[in-house]
Amino acid sequence: MQNQSKIMEFVHIERATTFFHNSFLQDYYFSSKFDKLRTYKPKIEEINKAIQEKQSFSQEQRRLLVSDLKRQYSEADISIDGRLLENIDSLLLENSFTITTGQQIHIGLGPLYVLYKVFDAITIAKECKERYPKNNFVPVFWMATEDHDLEEISEINLFGKKLKWKTNQIGAVGRMSPSGLGSLFENIEESFNLSSDQQNFISRCKDIYTSSQNLSIAFRRLLHEYFGDTGIVILDADSKVLKDSFSKVLRDELNHKNVESLEASTQAFEKTGYDRQLVIRECNLFDLSHGDRVKITTTIENGTQEFVKNHALDLSPNAALRPFYQEWILPNLVYIGGASELKYWMQLKGIFDNYKMPMPLLHLRTSNIVVPLKQVKLIKSENLFQLFLSKESLAKKYSQEISDLSSTIDTKYAEIGEALNSYKLLVESSFASFSLEGKVNKISPKLNELRELTNGQLEMKIENQQELNKLLKIKDKYFNHDNIQERNEHVLAHIYLLKDTLGSISSHFGFKYSQKIGLLLT
Repeated sequence: MQNQSKIMEFVHIERATTFFHNSFLQDYYFSSKFDKLRTYKPKIEEINKAIQEKQSFSQEQRRLLVSDLKRQYSEADISIDGRLLENIDSLLLENSFTITTGQQIHIGLGPLYVLYKVFDAITIAKECKERYPKNNFVPVFWMATEDHDLEEISEINLFGKKLKWKTNQIGAVGRMSPSGLGSLFENIEESFNLSSDQQNFISRCKDIYTSSQNLSIAFRRLLHEYFGDTGIVILDADSKVLKDSFSKVLRDELNHKNVESLEASTQAFEKTGYDRQLVIRECNLFDLSHGDRVKITTTIENGTQEFVKNHALDLSPNAALRPFYQEWILPNLVYIGGASELKYWMQLKGIFDNYKMPMPLLHLRTSNIVVPLKQVKLIKSENLFQLFLSKESLAKKYSQEISDLSSTIDTKYAEIGEALNSYKLLVESSFASFSLEGKVNKISPKLNELRELTNGQLEMKIENQQELNKLLKIKDKYFNHDNIQERNEHVLAHIYLLKDTLGSISSHFGFKYSQKIGLLLT
């Protein structure tokens, strides 16, 4: 179970040839079907437009954001220095903007795609800086601390086994105590033969989670430990200061002022031929008071400024309102998410129009598959895409290749016979009374023997199908549509990815590879 691997090679495959692609993504990137449901098309050239529209972002909101970020890091006992300090302070400037991604606060960072989101945010910030050097671009990781899906974050899938954090806590996950997680990490140490890097990671997880007040602080400290040098800014929006600045929208939401416009843009999305991803409610807020997370289902008559002022911290935006909250408190240009996230953003244009705000440029996060080089070294790079075919298609293609090989061998064998006969005729016609008949007759049995040997090899290839079985095993383990690696395998299993956060790995993410799937050969 030890994994001391390192990335030996990156191979990029067209997304459209893989199971990561679908009709929605095809339409999203290559049609105008969603143009009325988004502000920008998903390409780096649109960043300039986004900069122009976001320059009016409130200076007061910038000041509140920077002040609150410093408070959050201080409460997590993290020193703000180096690139992180530069990035946070730069957010006070009107030419500084954020590149944001977000995710639930999984235990121990979570599955691989969490890292891929982080790499995308870091890389896109760099790409934007190179293209628009007069501006600053700050990568931001939005911790989904107000989510209630404990089931998703509490499970770790490691080396084919599932380990679960058992707790009876309810409410927003970021506010939960990490109590009991120390024993989970000890269980991992005892259950698996870990490499030294993996042992160090688990040791740090145990120290961080057992010494943190809540899961939000623990996740921030762990993510910062491995990515702090990149300057990525980690944000917890479950903040009184930030929610107070959002009070106008909270009041409107309590009085159901956005439901019609959200429903209208949702219906417009459905008319494009896709099902709604989100349920739009009259009030898209949860109540976090009393340690729980409860839908607000009735009009709050006293949804006045005074009420919101006293209760803002316990008013939590749901999935339909959270993206708008994000854009309200951040000078944001790009949001990086998965395909399902991009889908639900297509339902939200209505609320952005209500407040005359632009949506961010929505970028699909990069997907990758980590594969040991020895597993695929016999497959030519240009043929690796075949592993994304269904098992039936792969078997059919394999059979067709054998059939084609057999046909080619037959053709070549016939060509040898014809060439030998042509040679015999040429020589005999050029030299009187000279015959090669005897010599040719001696060669013919050897050619027949060669043909029989070749046929034997073909028959063996067809009968034992060893190569096909090997391909199917590789497919089942690494290229399985029903068990996608990046969504299931924990970061710990690929710990070497955390040792190159500033190096070659991140250069394979971002706009440049938006239509590629990466194969990380180790």
